[in-house]
Amino acid sequence: MKLYFIFLSVFVCLYSAPDDFQTLQMNFLQTVTNDQNQTLKYSGKVWLKTPDMARYEYESPQKKSVAISGGEIIMIEYDLEQATKYKRTDLLNIIDSWKSSEPVTDTKRVAKIDGLTLYIEHNRDAIERIYYIDNFDNFVEIALSDPVKNKTVDNSFFIPKVPTGFDLIREE
Repeated sequence: MKLYFIFLSVFVCLYSAPDDFQTLQMNFLQTVTNDQNQTLKYSGKVWLKTPDMARYEYESPQKKSVAISGGEIIMIEYDLEQATKYKRTDLLNIIDSWKSSEPVTDTKRVAKIDGLTLYIEHNRDAIERIYYIDNFDNFVEIALSDPVKNKTVDNSFFIPKVPTGFDLIREE
């Protein structure tokens, strides 16, 4: 579930990018550093579509797909041959919390979500970096790059197909 918050934080922050959009695609590099200064890096792509759809394709260190649509989250972990389905009815409240975030400077905002303080750096066009200390005292940084706005993406792209033979876990 730790990774879920990371997915959600990127989802929330990108939905509040400085300029309006209908769809948005970006590359991400997520670095998690523990208190022994050991790091783990995740990279991939994220697609967003207003009002409530997102898809993450993790490319490294493991292939993983995460889709968010209408309050439902599906995570497919290819190495484990399993998919997990979550229901999230509080997604709208989290987005509202972000919208009430405070500017720190012209290019930085701070948001308090689920007991965490997120710092969001942006330029006029897009979010560039998100960082925070997670519930396990890890420093988490998410660098975002190469935004592509308003490219046509069909809604079906945000509803992943669980591969045949994969275990399906449902968490309510």
